[in-house]
Amino acid sequence: MAATQSAAAPGQLGERRLKTIHAVAQALAIGPMFSVALVLGGVSNPLTGAGFNAALSVLIAGLGVLAIGYAYSLFARRYAGAGAVYEYLTHGAHPNLGILTAGFFFLGTLFLGGGGIYLGLGILANGFWTAHISSSNAPSWWVFAMLFLVLALVVNYLGIRIAIGIMLTFAAVSVVPMLYLAIAIIAKGGAGGNTFAVFNPSTTSVSTAFNGVLLGILLFVGFEAAASIGEESSEPHRSIPRAVLGTVGASAVFFVIMAYAISIGYGKAAVAKGAWAADPAALDTMATQYVGHWLATIIDLVVILDATALSLAICVTIGRGYFALARDGLLPSVFAKTSRHNTPWVGNLMVAVGGIGLTLLVTSTGIADKYVPIFGSKQFAVFIISATAGSFAIELVYLVLAVVALRLVYQMNGTPGQWWRYPVIVVAILTPLLGFKGALWPGPHTTANPNWEAMYWALATLVLAVVWFLVVRITRPDRVRNAAMHASHHQGVTPLDEPFQPNPAG
Repeated sequence: MAATQSAAAPGQLGERRLKTIHAVAQALAIGPMFSVALVLGGVSNPLTGAGFNAALSVLIAGLGVLAIGYAYSLFARRYAGAGAVYEYLTHGAHPNLGILTAGFFFLGTLFLGGGGIYLGLGILANGFWTAHISSSNAPSWWVFAMLFLVLALVVNYLGIRIAIGIMLTFAAVSVVPMLYLAIAIIAKGGAGGNTFAVFNPSTTSVSTAFNGVLLGILLFVGFEAAASIGEESSEPHRSIPRAVLGTVGASAVFFVIMAYAISIGYGKAAVAKGAWAADPAALDTMATQYVGHWLATIIDLVVILDATALSLAICVTIGRGYFALARDGLLPSVFAKTSRHNTPWVGNLMVAVGGIGLTLLVTSTGIADKYVPIFGSKQFAVFIISATAGSFAIELVYLVLAVVALRLVYQMNGTPGQWWRYPVIVVAILTPLLGFKGALWPGPHTTANPNWEAMYWALATLVLAVVWFLVVRITRPDRVRNAAMHASHHQGVTPLDEPFQPNPAG
């Protein structure tokens, strides 16, 4: 084992000083304000989403993701490491499953936080400049995208605590004007009065309500980022589960409130015609109509701040994921190099691969031209497709984790309350399946459907992960056998709803 570890050329991350609040900041990779601005409207799309039942879809997605979060927390109570999903499935199931799933997960994450987020930031910053500074000389969206990419890399090079401090500050500042807008719309009754019709599936149909679940789940993708700092946390087996469940629960309430407020703000008839889904500045429209232009300006700014926090958090996840795999000899050892600030700076550079890659895809190819009539621009089309592809990848990982979590619940034989954990895990399994169904069936199985385009991207990512896994399995079988060897394993863990008793054996 000693020889294996030496050959793996492990780097060194920071000391175990991070607390629950730091894990919460990482879990806010959900990017709630950013998601409301660029994703939530898609849930209301009358053709591919839930129409006026968007709030119901978000509620269903929130409950389902809360169940997924509980399944995730079962692993977090037992294992802690920089690779999170990698360590969870390697120790919780089998090294083969852990390695293959990790490859798919970290490649899939590049579509979201390693690429898509910078397209989103470029779009938002360009729009802010045009609307509030000058409409004649705004820098191109890709210039802003690259500037934010550099910012994320620099901050994450300097240290995790600096990055997390910025995340928390931006999140705290951002939520206030959003909730103010929601309260203003609800207080004025929106376009046609307050109504519970948004939660009644007969307003559209049960099938239509489920159509929005995939994008509804996408709103929450990122909560798993909390586990990536487990190796640097003082009590990861407590702080990570608390952060995951608390953040998902609070975000679900926030998303439902915003979905309800914006739905009634536009009104049933307008939403049914796609007014919300087709409005790239929906929050500006609502803020100007119900409060004033000044609030629209503030909201535009805080959405950019929240998206920046999201980019920092996902960079933490991606960098530590590639670091963990390289440290165990499953990737070239260069990815295990750390800076003098104990940050995995080479692993962090993978976000540049995603960010620059997607930018070139937009600027140098016509791959998204056919979606411009739907999304308004090539860059926004690629952003939505890449985000959906990343969502497919990550939701498949959620499914794998939930299935393996059944084994963890089974191992709680005789534990009080074991019976209710089974239905919770079943919900965690069904949620991503419902998301896939809502997004892909019924519908044309061609690239004329952007959801299927995204699925083909995700399948290509899966093929790459399988090829990588097979190469590693054949050429480095010893590394596979010793996978996730640096992860801490907490024996004798008590259930989440019972008092935590530290185990001296560790």
